[in-house]
Amino acid sequence: MFNKKISIYVAEDDPLSGKMMNITVKRIGFEFVGLGTNTDTAIKEIGELKPDLVLMDIDMPGTVDGIGAADIITKKYNIPVIYVTANSEDSVFERALKTAPYGYVLKPVTRDTLRTVVHMGYSRHLLSLEIQKKQDELSELNDVLEQKVLDRTKEIAEKNIQLEKALLKEKEMNEFQARVVTTISHEFRTPMTTIMSSADLMEMLINKDKPKEKIFRHTNLIKTSVTELLTLLNDVLITEKFDSGKYEVIKEKLDLDEFFKQLIFKTKIGIGKNHKISTQISSGLGTIQTDKKLFTQITNNILSNAFKYSSSNSEVKITAQIQDNQLFFSVSDEGIGMDEKTLSMIFESFYRAKNVTNIEGTGMGLSILKNSTELLGGDIKVDSEKNVGTTFTVNLPL
Repeated sequence: MFNKKISIYVAEDDPLSGKMMNITVKRIGFEFVGLGTNTDTAIKEIGELKPDLVLMDIDMPGTVDGIGAADIITKKYNIPVIYVTANSEDSVFERALKTAPYGYVLKPVTRDTLRTVVHMGYSRHLLSLEIQKKQDELSELNDVLEQKVLDRTKEIAEKNIQLEKALLKEKEMNEFQARVVTTISHEFRTPMTTIMSSADLMEMLINKDKPKEKIFRHTNLIKTSVTELLTLLNDVLITEKFDSGKYEVIKEKLDLDEFFKQLIFKTKIGIGKNHKISTQISSGLGTIQTDKKLFTQITNNILSNAFKYSSSNSEVKITAQIQDNQLFFSVSDEGIGMDEKTLSMIFESFYRAKNVTNIEGTGMGLSILKNSTELLGGDIKVDSEKNVGTTFTVNLPL
């Protein structure tokens, strides 16, 4: 019936009854492993011997009686206990039942009765162990399943976040495209009108054999208008690359001393010719590795804003210096300035403050400035006061 002999420990305070139980156990075919005549000894030896089953007399001497000992053995060692006792009192039987015994046999015990109750008790114990094993496996599977559910829930949540981001990105791109169309349709109108008017006038002047100077005046207007259109297109294209994350930073050597020398020269004869320009450009700035296009976008956009939003003959101060292995470039003007609300929105694509609607512009310059600075690992600081002026400072790590 079983793969091995069932090992049995007998707890019996009467030595003669204990000896008889020893003989009976062996004759049935079980393995007798020990005899305890008091509960303290029995509990200790059972913990050491680890028998398959314990036959326990209830009226045992010791710190606790047989029922108390059985409760300890069951809870501490998970070894099944069968009561073998002459005590048939109802109160004792009810107390014994609370310890969940694997049998309750009244003395005198016959060989067949003992064989039956031991086999049934041990079979029940094995079944309990198997049930516990299955419950543990089920609990483990439940833990695994719960973890899989948590992982799957997390995965779904992450995918939902990605989807929301993708939808938001698509919405932003749609809005960007709409703003591009609006901006281009508005900003193209003036230079295109100039081109058409100049072309018509040129035809008229040519037909009337007018002096070349008058014709050249209109060809220059056409060139200027075309340059404006190309600048606008370049701004739109680079803004789209920034927003889509497709701009690739390509670093190469740039001589800062030569760069700022040319920049100041072009500024004085170009956009800054009607302003007072003061400079504090440190000498010996040296050569750096940077993306020339982005670096040029940064300097050009800051300067353009300073001259565009300040009146003629006002002062624009240009500063460049290296400190703590960083390049600091700043431009201060005495222009119209900005309030806090405007400052919080100036780097958004196509944003234009209400007080500059009469000044030409697309609202892309500062967005390009911010993206260019961030791609080079730098940051921007803006200090402005309405009707006093504005200072843009960019610092770029070297």
